[in-house]
Amino acid sequence: MLRVRRLPAVAALLLLTGCVERLISIRSNPPGATVYLDGELKGKTPVDVPYTWYGGRDVTLEMPGFVSITKRVDLDPPWWQCVPFDFVTDLLLPFTLTDRTELHFMMATETTRKADIEALKARAEELKKKLK
Repeated sequence: MLRVRRLPAVAALLLLTGCVERLISIRSNPPGATVYLDGELKGKTPVDVPYTWYGGRDVTLEMPGFVSITKRVDLDPPWWQCVPFDFVTDLLLPFTLTDRTELHFMMATETTRKADIEALKARAEELKKKLK
């Protein structure tokens, strides 16, 4: 009879097991850049992107008037996510741990040179003449 009474307590403990939340916090200066992670749209900066697996990821930031940035980022696990410690942090701790990777990007303004504008205008005039 004693074992039957312990069953709910054991079940409750299993439901209160640990968990690890993995986040990539992406910030840019200026804020508001569109973020792509591995080619998938994730939102505008500042943004926190949850992920499951460690390893290399491609981060792309785009914003009108600024030079686009693409960077390969390696997400390495902290010591407490390596074997055998991950068993404890993922399954046994009664609280959630957060592994947050902070990425900050400075976006450079896109400069258009006067020579580029003049060359574009000349090309447009050339195409207009061909249409006539």
